[in-house]
Amino acid sequence: MKQNQASSTEPWRIRRADYADLEDVLRLWARMMREHEKADARIRLAAGALAAYRSYAGYHLTNGHSRVLVAEAGGEVIAFCLMTITRNLPMFLPDRYGYLSDLYVDPAYRRRGIGRRIVAELIDWLAEHRISSVQL
Repeated sequence: MKQNQASSTEPWRIRRADYADLEDVLRLWARMMREHEKADARIRLAAGALAAYRSYAGYHLTNGHSRVLVAEAGGEVIAFCLMTITRNLPMFLPDRYGYLSDLYVDPAYRRRGIGRRIVAELIDWLAEHRISSVQL
């Protein structure tokens, strides 16, 4: 896929996130978790969840085995996805796989192909590392 700029028909673009995006990623993650909590009473966040996710996402922003992408429209971050390459348990193949940890698209921008494009770019990134298996 390798397209990370908005086309003339797409008023949004996808790019790699950096530390300047961390607060936006946290904002979207918190919204995602509120949606999960409303949908499933078994999902409950621990005290300090946002601080823990800040550390988690911050680590993955600079880890060479991770990739965090954001989509932005009009200068606002409207979606994010965090993917990491991880080792499988020794009794399973393949020995490494992509783990899609989080994906969230702002409800106002859903059903426009943003999530699909983000995942496609991450699949391309995994292929560059010879990873062909993804778990969610």
